[in-house]
Amino acid sequence: MTGVIRRAGWVEPERGLNYAAIGATSTEAVLSYPPEGFRPAQSHHRIGSGASRFELAGRELMTWGALRRAGVIVRDIAAEPGRPDSGRVDPVRGEPSGQRGGGTSRARFLEDGTPWVTPGMTATLVVGGPRAPEAPVKVVWVVDEPGRIGFAYGSRPGHPLQTEHLLLLEHADDDSVWLTCRSIARPAGNRWLPSAIAYGRRQRDAERRMLTALHPVHTA
Repeated sequence: MTGVIRRAGWVEPERGLNYAAIGATSTEAVLSYPPEGFRPAQSHHRIGSGASRFELAGRELMTWGALRRAGVIVRDIAAEPGRPDSGRVDPVRGEPSGQRGGGTSRARFLEDGTPWVTPGMTATLVVGGPRAPEAPVKVVWVVDEPGRIGFAYGSRPGHPLQTEHLLLLEHADDDSVWLTCRSIARPAGNRWLPSAIAYGRRQRDAERRMLTALHPVHTA
């Protein structure tokens, strides 16, 4: 579970994000050489074994399920305008199942209407209860290839942290299925420092819950 992730979808470094180290979580090298001022972290957890477990957990992961099951409120989900990621998708793999639209894109959806994570998608996260600070984020890249599926999201202006988070699901050669959480974070400036300290603590707690959120015990 090492090495650089092949990016199936990638958002070019641009406006919309409040940090410059975009894509830093795409490699484990960030743990030894983080961007200046950032705190890196990584954890792995085995969530089962077999192709079925990988497929079902991937479906849950790519519809924000790991965050929601960890107690994170995910709202205001919107696809990036102008991306060719429209159309309905297979309810397990998230692959297009019908005619794609042209021009302005729409969010991709599962059969029950749940939006599938796509590059450039934005959302607002609330970590620590409904009164916690809102944390706007943007999906900076998506990977979907045999045995590996996941995405990374980065912080947007208004987030108390400058941060990027990877959630990656892998089906290993021994048939085991693992979830990796990898992140970098630092306060988004002095005026955010009090909120950032509290938010960072709640975020670390949420990350620990995310590691087990896709286990069959929690998704049955």
